[in-house]
Amino acid sequence: MKPLTFSSVALTLLIALPTLASGSTSSQEARQVEKSTQESARAIQKQVEDLDAQRQADFQAWRQVRRETLVLQAHNRRLAEWNSNLTAQIDKLEKQLKSLDTTREELEPLMQLMLTRLEGFIRHDLPFRKKERLQKVSDLQELLPRVDVSHAEKLRQLLATYRSEVSQGRQLSRHREFIQVAVDREEERVSLLRLGRIGLYYLSEDQERAGVWQAAEEKWLPLTSRQRAEVAKGLELADERGLPELLSLPLSIPLRQAEEEKS
Repeated sequence: MKPLTFSSVALTLLIALPTLASGSTSSQEARQVEKSTQESARAIQKQVEDLDAQRQADFQAWRQVRRETLVLQAHNRRLAEWNSNLTAQIDKLEKQLKSLDTTREELEPLMQLMLTRLEGFIRHDLPFRKKERLQKVSDLQELLPRVDVSHAEKLRQLLATYRSEVSQGRQLSRHREFIQVAVDREEERVSLLRLGRIGLYYLSEDQERAGVWQAAEEKWLPLTSRQRAEVAKGLELADERGLPELLSLPLSIPLRQAEEEKS
């Protein structure tokens, strides 16, 4: 065998070095690709998990909104039926008014019963314009015993008051009123927003506080800042200063009561 010289050894090393460097670079690139692939996989998995969590949250929110919508629709149907029946009774009485041939003894107890029921309804209704509405009842109580007023006029005024109460259940309205928002506070002037007979809300004069009337507890409960903004939006709608849209607010009537009425 021919002995290796220094020059031949050097040449061999020069040839081997690029090959080793190339192998090392390929290995680093492979590790980098693998690391990048793992990071991408983790990112995609995180996105999938986030999307699934959001889907679950959206589904639960949809179920809650649908439940409340069905309850509200059921309550509205009950109110619509009540208004329809009351309107039919009023129409019937008004038709009979022109050909009234009833004795004083028969008619007076009927009108007194109607007035008593009307007063009870107002006292248990949402507390909006309560003094004004009860004053009408008081005026009618003074009117019924009078002998210088005809039966037709008494019945006309009684039915007009009934019609006014029926119309209240179909209105989105606002007005200013003095209310006592808490037992330890004096009455203050606020803006009241009323959604028919299912929601009553107040907004303070400085627009820093808002509340909803809870019929079950017969008291005002405070609203969050987001809900306060919804009340302000509703007041604008009542003034016809905003575009029609859905308001996200708690109801004044308890959901359990509405569900029982539905069943």
